[in-house]
Order: sequence, then C-alpha cells, then structure tokens
Amino acid sequence: MSGSLVRRLILLDLYLMRWPVAGALVAGAVSIAVMPLGGVPAYVGGVSLICVIVILNIVLVMTFIVQEKKDKVQVFMLSLPVSTTQYMAAKLLANAIAFAGSWIALTVGVVAVIDVSALPNGILPFLVTLLVYLLMYYCVLLATGVASDRTGWHATVITIGNVSVNFIIPWLLSQPSVYLNRTGPVAVWTGDVVAVLAVEAVVAVGAVGLGLYLRSRRTDFV
Repeated sequence: MSGSLVRRLILLDLYLMRWPVAGALVAGAVSIAVMPLGGVPAYVGGVSLICVIVILNIVLVMTFIVQEKKDKVQVFMLSLPVSTTQYMAAKLLANAIAFAGSWIALTVGVVAVIDVSALPNGILPFLVTLLVYLLMYYCVLLATGVASDRTGWHATVITIGNVSVNFIIPWLLSQPSVYLNRTGPVAVWTGDVVAVLAVEAVVAVGAVGLGLYLRSRRTDFV
C-alpha cells in the first residue's frame, strides 16, 4: 500500500512540474536550434541554454521542495499511510527525475547538433564540463533545500551558483587543453578535463548525500 502511494506521490509531483519542464525543454530546444546559424547565434544560443537550465533548477527546487515545506504541505501528506522517509524519497525522486530528464535531453540535443553541424566538435569537452557543472549546482541546491528551511541558505547557494557560472566559463576556456582544441574537428578529452568532470560528479553526489544525512538527523519534519 505504502509503495503504491509513494509511486502516486512521484507521479503527482511530475504532473505538477509538467509546465516548467515543458517550458524548459521548448526554450532549450530553441536555444540549441539557433546555435549552428553563426558565431553570434552560437553564443546567444549557448548562453540561453545555460539560463534555461539554471532557471529550471531554481524553479523545481524552490517551488516543489522549499515552498511546499513553508506551506506545511507535509502536515497533510504525512496524515496519509506513508512515512516521513518515504515522503521525502518521493519528493526527491520526482524532482530529480524532472530535472535530470530535462538536463539529459538538452545535453544530448546540443551534443548531437554540434556533431552534425559545422560547429567544431572541439568545443564539446568545454560544453559538457559546463553542463555537468550546472547539474552539480542543481544537486547542491537540492541538498540545501532538503536539509535547511532557512531562506538565507537557499539564497546564498543560488547567488553563488549563478555568479560562479561567470567564472567557470572563462576558467575552463583559459585551460590550454580546452583553448587549443576548442576549434578542432574532434573532441579531445584530456586528463584535466576528465579530472574536472570527476570532481563535479563527486561534489554532486556528496552534496545530495550530506543533505539527506542532515535531514535524517532532524526531529521536525513539517
């Protein structure tokens, strides 16, 4: 019974998130579509794609995790035959499915467009590393939303996450392995690029794990 209810909670959240997800996919697809049209469109499309993913991140976490806690939605939900652990698991899985599914679709889309267009494949390591960074940003914000009810923490993570993108882009482009190969016809996955990807993955997984751990130690679930 409780397992069926958890699945229904996941499906309910996915249904409620359908419009933000659909909007992000459409906006992201348009951003990707304009990239092969020239130098300026490629830049505009790339920046727009980053903005779309960042906005989706903030909307999903702040609306469907943080705001629901503020509105005491859990008080009602926990009156159902479902434990606090199951409820939180359903919320996290639904949110992660919505974001990760959109992120994967847009990442695959932009990689495919670059591969079949005149855009140089040499830019792919830079672009994929940046997109994984945005995925890491989502994981950190999700973990913060789960672990803390304090608005200050949420605002801090969002501010750092948004501002840091302006630094990670030039930093990546300044790396010789990225800079020298960015206009090449083949994607070159050097050791330093792989190392950055590994660090991003570790931080993402570690953040979610820490967020769940801190949440599990709390005695209030409303």
